[in-house]
Amino acid sequence: MDILYNLVLLFIDCYKFLEYGILRCFHPITKKLGNKLMAKYGVNINGKNSWDMQVLDESVYTRALNRGNLGLGESYMDGEWECDNLAEFFRRIFAGEDNLVKIYMHPWNRFLNYMECSHFNLQTRKRSFNVAKIHYDLGNDLFSAMLDPTMNYSCGYWKNASTLEEAQIAKMELIASKLNLKPGMTVLDIGCGWGGMAKHLAKNYGVSVTGLTISKEQAAFATKSCAGLSVKIDLVDYRDVKGTYDRVISVGSFEHFGRVNYRGFFEIVHRVLKDDGIFLLHTIGYNHWEMPGSEPWLTKYIFPGGYIPNTKQIVGTTEKLFIVEDWQNFGHDYSKTLNAWRENFLKAWPRLRVEKKYDDRFYRMWNFYLELCKGGFQARKVQLWQIVMSKNGIAGGYYGGR
Repeated sequence: MDILYNLVLLFIDCYKFLEYGILRCFHPITKKLGNKLMAKYGVNINGKNSWDMQVLDESVYTRALNRGNLGLGESYMDGEWECDNLAEFFRRIFAGEDNLVKIYMHPWNRFLNYMECSHFNLQTRKRSFNVAKIHYDLGNDLFSAMLDPTMNYSCGYWKNASTLEEAQIAKMELIASKLNLKPGMTVLDIGCGWGGMAKHLAKNYGVSVTGLTISKEQAAFATKSCAGLSVKIDLVDYRDVKGTYDRVISVGSFEHFGRVNYRGFFEIVHRVLKDDGIFLLHTIGYNHWEMPGSEPWLTKYIFPGGYIPNTKQIVGTTEKLFIVEDWQNFGHDYSKTLNAWRENFLKAWPRLRVEKKYDDRFYRMWNFYLELCKGGFQARKVQLWQIVMSKNGIAGGYYGGR
């Protein structure tokens, strides 16, 4: 299957190479098309607004029209254009949903997305561990500087919070209240990260937590952080989990599992969850079913194999396994979370740069990542869902949380 996938990529790359040459030969037309496209979003090339693109190298026109956001992002990383307010730039693009869908649904993009998400499994066990190496094992120094003291790398809950740490604690408390925890219960945390959630639940609710991660850096950090508590951290793929649990949570990891694995994932959760248990899924999602789940630039540079689900896919793959008890959306809070992460990153950058582990191109890449995501959530085209499920329906009804 990998051979076939590589052949498909080679075929598309050959086409894109020819297209690139044509776009470059007819640069005046390419430039005109690029300016016209940006104008649809209220973005003026070399304009005076903070969200306007400032073009420093006109190669960006060819790269962006040839490769879409992948070309646009790589061009930004290479310093070919600047923008004082990238988040607003992307908010405007996301807000122009009809135009955005047309761009992503270019015949070749549609074909590649269809093949990747419906026929190729880009989230196998081997590839999953590669994701950890590329992103989560970048260095605990980077994530410690960017995240709050609880080391939560998912959306905070800002309803009554004024700081990032308060928002993350509120998120963990929200989840705890939805789980209806009792001392002595067992909890499985699929994708436990640096152990912030496991630590909070074990320390404050007297439960025993098993956390799963595929990152060596996360596993080492979480084990040390949770020492002395009833927490066990396993460096293992979720497909290899054993045992049964009173509660199962997946916070910010579902986006890594891939569409072709959704049903299998829910079947595993169904198998390990006790009959009277509660399952909570915390995930980013699209409300537009036509939007492809994978974004090319993010897939290449930030989250290899990443896939964002839509409502139809979640509901369809949980049929006959779970009853949805509650579905909450607080996607706007992710823009605040991303903004706080970016502020922390910018503040820590002089120190991170001096250590020479991260160069200027990394800085531009990381800034592009945070601002791209922030713009999507600000436009309300990308959502953040917390979905509570049970196997047979909770007797007497469900009234947890909020």
